[in-house]
Amino acid sequence: MASGRVRLGISEEYAGAVLGCTLPHVTADFPYIELEVETGASGRLNTRLQRGQLDMALLVAPVDVAAPQMRCIKTFGITQPVWVTAHDYIQDLTKPVPLALHGKGCPYRSVAVDALTQQGRRRRAVIMSAGVTALETAIEAGLAIGIVDRAQVRQGMRVLTVADGFPELPVNELRLMLAPGELSEAVEVLVGLIGHGFER
Repeated sequence: MASGRVRLGISEEYAGAVLGCTLPHVTADFPYIELEVETGASGRLNTRLQRGQLDMALLVAPVDVAAPQMRCIKTFGITQPVWVTAHDYIQDLTKPVPLALHGKGCPYRSVAVDALTQQGRRRRAVIMSAGVTALETAIEAGLAIGIVDRAQVRQGMRVLTVADGFPELPVNELRLMLAPGELSEAVEVLVGLIGHGFER
């Protein structure tokens, strides 16, 4: 029976879905696998993966950017980032765009900053957080504009479009990445469980 430690990194937005379809099977069917989970921004997790501090990670990355020096074992479809704010938020075009930003290294953060820079628009960070809860709260409270995956848009959010002055954003994809080196049997088991959970 497979045994050993697996260090798994998960992009914050997908932690609940991945753990919900993976943890019960690990606990019930593979009691000798020790799973350690770390959530965070894709950029930070990617760095830790390259350094060998994680065994595998589920990351969000731009479709047109190749996976760097690592093995992308599986992709789970695309994610479409969109601009969002509160339903009653009113833009003041004389002021910098107030942003709710993910931590450094997050592809959505880079996309937001680059898009506004290309438009020549001023911006200011109202809140920066590696976790999505604080960002979503600030957005729904009308304090800031942020970027989330279209599938993650909540009831308290309104999607901003080109008509509102916000450009369309590039498509990303969800990638299951492995650290360089040999795959342990425990890692192979987890790859299978995550893949099966997403495809059900």
